[in-house]
Amino acid sequence: MANGANDELGSFFAVYPQFEYDPQEKSWTAYNRLVDFFGWKTNSKKERKARDKFKKALVGRFGQLYGTDENKLEVLQDLCRKVGISPVPSTITTCKKAISKVHVNIVDFIDSERTGEPVPTFRSLKEFQAYTTKSSKVFPKKEAKKSGLLRYLLRRVF
Repeated sequence: MANGANDELGSFFAVYPQFEYDPQEKSWTAYNRLVDFFGWKTNSKKERKARDKFKKALVGRFGQLYGTDENKLEVLQDLCRKVGISPVPSTITTCKKAISKVHVNIVDFIDSERTGEPVPTFRSLKEFQAYTTKSSKVFPKKEAKKSGLLRYLLRRVF
């Protein structure tokens, strides 16, 4: 039975009530367990459909946590703190510039709220790309661009 967390990810997993969902588990780990639980082959029609919905839930969860308004200083400062920017910039423009220079995996960023673990940062784009490709924690660019705020964390992976 799925444990329903009151968020977008919890709603995604609630569609599969026979699956044991843990809201404190890393989201990608939970998704991979779901795929294994149902025996879906990677890139099969069922798995792709579920993955698309899962990625939309990730975008929704980011919006629940931080909103989508890229012009709120407090929100941008929270993002700066979360990714380890210190000192935290005092203007919207400097926050956006600082965030744009940090390389973090957005899935890990969202998961840090669930797990309490710090957000891993990468020294270079190349290091970030290697990690993201290996872990398959690729955030949906099309969906992310709909959120003004998320685009400051987006990086080219491929």
